[in-house]
Amino acid sequence: MKRERIIGAFFAGLLLMVWLELALIKSFSQIAEFPTIDLGWGNSALGVLGVLIGASLVIWSVRIQYILGEGTPSPRAATRRLITTGPYAFTRNPMTLGAACFYLGIAIWSGSVIVITLVLVIFGSLLTFIYYHETQELSDRFGPDYLEYMCTTPFLFPKIRRIK
Repeated sequence: MKRERIIGAFFAGLLLMVWLELALIKSFSQIAEFPTIDLGWGNSALGVLGVLIGASLVIWSVRIQYILGEGTPSPRAATRRLITTGPYAFTRNPMTLGAACFYLGIAIWSGSVIVITLVLVIFGSLLTFIYYHETQELSDRFGPDYLEYMCTTPFLFPKIRRIK
């Protein structure tokens, strides 16, 4: 039951961030000096694509953590097993990549340059923290298995593999 509450709180936090992002978009859209990106229907298409890809990656990652890793995204109920399948076969941080795509999708959909910039700055900072803190913590927890996984799986952006 504890894991379910943590996952519920995690998704509630993601929704709270959506509300905050939408409030920022509304606030900045009322100020004429802030630039926007107007791609016509392209804003909607790219935005929806980002939201869908991002939400899918986040949900898939949390599900895999819960089922295979026997844990959650929270350090309070961290995974007990190293996960190297599902989205974790392509990137070591699919949940962060998914969240970035999701929030960037909302920002692109709105066309707000300032919110796009904020999303990029926030996720750049988050990725820096993850790179130094979480990488060390996972190395300590999973040892050589994680070090091998680190060598074969990209940190964030999946490698495009050729179909042979």
